[in-house]
Amino acid sequence: MTDLHAGPPEPALEPELFVEFANTARLSPAESPDVAHDVPLLAAWLTEHQLVDAPPAASRLEREMTAFRELRALVRDIAARVDDGRKPTRAQVGAINRVLRQGLHYHALRAEVGGTQFSMSPVGDQLDQARSAVAGSLAHYLSEHDRRRLRVCADDTCRWLFVDRSPAGRRRWCDMSTCGNRAKVARHRARARAAAAR
Repeated sequence: MTDLHAGPPEPALEPELFVEFANTARLSPAESPDVAHDVPLLAAWLTEHQLVDAPPAASRLEREMTAFRELRALVRDIAARVDDGRKPTRAQVGAINRVLRQGLHYHALRAEVGGTQFSMSPVGDQLDQARSAVAGSLAHYLSEHDRRRLRVCADDTCRWLFVDRSPAGRRRWCDMSTCGNRAKVARHRARARAAAAR
């Protein structure tokens, strides 16, 4: 039997989509533009992650930027609490659930030209669904994985989120070759200064 689902596929839920979305934040002035403050960058990010089937109109994305910024702040705030050994607050859980509800959609059967073939595709607002996919990846992570492995990079100039997959579960930096190395160099310099001051 031939599958005639011609509509766009539903977005595949990337297990750590929320981490990638949270890490689009520009955390220092020297970094590149911030996705949630730059319409073309957000359109490109949504397209790259297959959360939309075509880049949304710039005017529409401009109107939605606040909702994307608020979601990113929520994800980062929840991760910071989890990294600190605390659970998300009731208000944070409620906010994630609201985003999930806003992304609800259904499927519709559509007759193609001439009515001889049909397609089935999701119906609903794609930007609401995109935010719901991010919230859903966080919800799945918190409910299905060891949340103690969700970390915020200890480098104050970075603060990116990451999932600690080290065997001991004690990683402090998102990347040892950059943030971890900076910390080692800073400790070495501090020891050298202390030794020179004696």
